[in-house]
Amino acid sequence: MNDQSQSHDANDAERPAPRPFPNSDYIRPGIDDRPDLDKALSDEDKAAVARLAVRQKPKTPPAAADQPEVQAAAMGANAPVGGADEPVPDLESAFLDMRDPMVDANGYRPTKGEVLRMKVGFMGTAFFLAFALAALNITLVPQELDALSGPIGGAVALSRVLGVGILCSLVATVFFLPLSDHTRTPFGRRAPWFAAGTIVAVVFAFSLSACHTPAAVGVVWALLQIGLAAMLCALHASIGERVPDKFRDAVGTWRTVGLLVGLVFGIWFGVLMASAPAVGMDLCAIALLAAGIVGLLVIPRESSTVYSRAKPMKTADLLVTLRVTHPTAAWRTICLTRLFASAGVMLTIAYIWFVVRYRRGADAGLDVRATMTMAALMGLLACAMALLSEGVTDLLRASLDNDRLVLMVGVALAIVAAIVPLVSYTPVGLYVFAGIGGFAIHMIDDALQSLAVASVPQIDRAAEYLAVFNTSATVGRLLGVIVGGFVFAYAAVFSSVFLWAAIMFAFAGASGAAAIAYAAKR
Repeated sequence: MNDQSQSHDANDAERPAPRPFPNSDYIRPGIDDRPDLDKALSDEDKAAVARLAVRQKPKTPPAAADQPEVQAAAMGANAPVGGADEPVPDLESAFLDMRDPMVDANGYRPTKGEVLRMKVGFMGTAFFLAFALAALNITLVPQELDALSGPIGGAVALSRVLGVGILCSLVATVFFLPLSDHTRTPFGRRAPWFAAGTIVAVVFAFSLSACHTPAAVGVVWALLQIGLAAMLCALHASIGERVPDKFRDAVGTWRTVGLLVGLVFGIWFGVLMASAPAVGMDLCAIALLAAGIVGLLVIPRESSTVYSRAKPMKTADLLVTLRVTHPTAAWRTICLTRLFASAGVMLTIAYIWFVVRYRRGADAGLDVRATMTMAALMGLLACAMALLSEGVTDLLRASLDNDRLVLMVGVALAIVAAIVPLVSYTPVGLYVFAGIGGFAIHMIDDALQSLAVASVPQIDRAAEYLAVFNTSATVGRLLGVIVGGFVFAYAAVFSSVFLWAAIMFAFAGASGAAAIAYAAKR
């Protein structure tokens, strides 16, 4: 058998091959001679092909000022507790069309682990930012200026420092928002600004402890605010762009918890650093560095924007947070109410160090640690009452469905809180002020946010209106420190600041009443 099979194989090998069919040897150009690109191309060639494969008309990402959820995140940035429950009108929301609410603005669906990282990341970033800013604003910087210039000179210097810082922050925000909109990098358009802002903020926070004159403190503080403005712009925009609609409320809740806990820990940290303010400032710089690290490493990486189309930058882009076209009278009065309310809040909070320490007179100041302890207790009481106000305000709004009445009640309580220290400039009077003031300020903030959202005259431009609403709060804080500087420069008693705070709240009540009247005419 083996011999027969071998002979058959030999015969087959000797047999000539059949003639090919006509034209069967024709090679089709570009088809039969096409090489295997995976084998023929190098890694560099493959990368070049991938770059050339971009769509001819890539998507243009929306600007930060065009996104209502970005402005909603900014609205609650300074609130000790959560902001209003009123949903911000967003015509691009996935809940209003057939898009998937589980994906972000770029169409990416984050995993459960990435959603958890967003919650933890935004909460951690908010915690460290609130921790550092609470310690610096309420205790450490006022203590340093008090030591450098004395009671009256220190309070006036604090007004200059805070005023220049607010002005620099406002101008920086005006530029940073549109510039970040037009940034195109492999790391995204917000992450580079957040990283650069972190570096600037950390460097100048470390420099605070080396300042030995009020002028030096003012310059360093202003540069620090520029870095913080870049961080906050990128942070607020990231929440709107990277968190899917489905998880935005949950991420916002985690962030609010981080803000509140950071505020409380920062106030008490200032008490612990009463004997070593320079060390405390350096530790606050480390906290800002931790905020940057958490924001960049814990939160999932931002997608590349290299191939995203960018519109030419216009001068109008710089004015988007400063004005809106054809605002209604009701909208103007709402912004004016926010401005005066923010000025009253700034007058009562910014100078609490000097008000507490020199309640017996400029020549009979309290001990530094006793001052810090009392200021910290007042801060804790204000936060606790703000939490209580959160529940009470929700009940009032649910039962009465009248945000205007909530606003007027809050304004009345704020005026009462400011008058109490004028009548009783004692520890008891100051604690009563802190309790009622914390309750009233949160009620005002909650009602104003709801009224602002409800009074937007053009829903498709809600983001622009809310951006101006946030700017009015910044201008109000600037007005507050300007008035505070004049009060401490010319008033004989430090409690006079509460009189002007009551006046500001009265102006807020008057403009709020005007807003109610305009709304009734509509």
